[in-house]
Amino acid sequence: MPALLLVVAAGVLATLQPANAATPQPDVAYLNTAHQLNLTIIEAAHTATTKGRTSCVRRVAAQLERDHRKLSAQELDVATRLSILLPTAPSTAQRRQLDVLAAKAGTTAYDAAWLALQRLQHQQYLALVEGELPISASPAVEAVADGAKPVIQMHQRSMTGTCRAETTTPVVPTGEGGQQAEANLARTRAALILMGIGVVLLLVGKSISLKRRVVGIAALAAGLVMMFGGQPNNTGKVPDAGKSSTDREAAVPPVRLKLPGVLEASVQPVATGGDGRLEVPKSAADVGWWAAGAAPGSVGGTVLLAGHVDTAKGRGVFAALSGVPVGTSVAVTGGDGGEHWYRIVARRTYKQEALPADLFHGAAKPRLALVTCTGSYDRTAHRYSENLVLYGVPLD
Repeated sequence: MPALLLVVAAGVLATLQPANAATPQPDVAYLNTAHQLNLTIIEAAHTATTKGRTSCVRRVAAQLERDHRKLSAQELDVATRLSILLPTAPSTAQRRQLDVLAAKAGTTAYDAAWLALQRLQHQQYLALVEGELPISASPAVEAVADGAKPVIQMHQRSMTGTCRAETTTPVVPTGEGGQQAEANLARTRAALILMGIGVVLLLVGKSISLKRRVVGIAALAAGLVMMFGGQPNNTGKVPDAGKSSTDREAAVPPVRLKLPGVLEASVQPVATGGDGRLEVPKSAADVGWWAAGAAPGSVGGTVLLAGHVDTAKGRGVFAALSGVPVGTSVAVTGGDGGEHWYRIVARRTYKQEALPADLFHGAAKPRLALVTCTGSYDRTAHRYSENLVLYGVPLD
């Protein structure tokens, strides 16, 4: 399969793109080949949203069309920066495959034929992004290829065997160790002890000296601050969501996150697994970017970055997120080296099963969402009860 893709890429390069000494040839070959795969997937998906015989195929088709339009827009964005002219239609071979599929519309064979074509296109796309071309390409093109991979794999899972459409908002499990919950519990116990000491000093006994009262008030105040001062309370105004078209969410995928004085981490593209949970990076030191959402620098959509608060091995990259105040500046670096700054404007906690759907698809204006876990910890299920979300808006 990789050899076949290289031959196809070479043919596209020879017929559609004149040699450009200023542009690395792997950039041209990768973007042209990936773009024609996306055009084929999009056309077939768009047709199936109305021609599909089952509701599952129609729902999966709608998801594929939305996600691949964004991938296509990313390719166009990078190609424009590199002065590369991309093809505007599928290849001759892909057109024949689409025509064969179209001939089955209205028949009982349509859904199976559609799934078979989409599986083939996604297999070829995955072989392309895992091949040599992205590795040899410029950093921006490599970032686009890396960002496409988890989206392709997510789609493949929905089309493996029988059709399976995701109908719920993804769950973001970013805590597996419980250390944060243990620290909060220890803090609560210490606070209760201090408040208890304060109450005893202030109320127990016939004669209470001034010094005792001062110490009692100080202990009570310290306990109250310890009890309520360290918890991530909801504050600020959440940026409006609204609706955003996929082309407004396109930009070069992120590769690095920086909160000055708090953390600096590598960013890896992620998507959902077969269980509907976001597949956060295995390394507790890395941050996951929702690859089916917006990228930093886009003119719309939510850039969702998720990181562990803790794991079985210790603290995670977002362990300090609960202490980040509104007004903090955050930098997200794209694969092209461009640095995009955001300002944190709101903090919210949500039940893990009740994250707003617009975090994953939405926001007419660009915004940032940093997501981790908080709340109580279930040691049997190895999960926290809530998610903490910090919202940001662009500074530039």
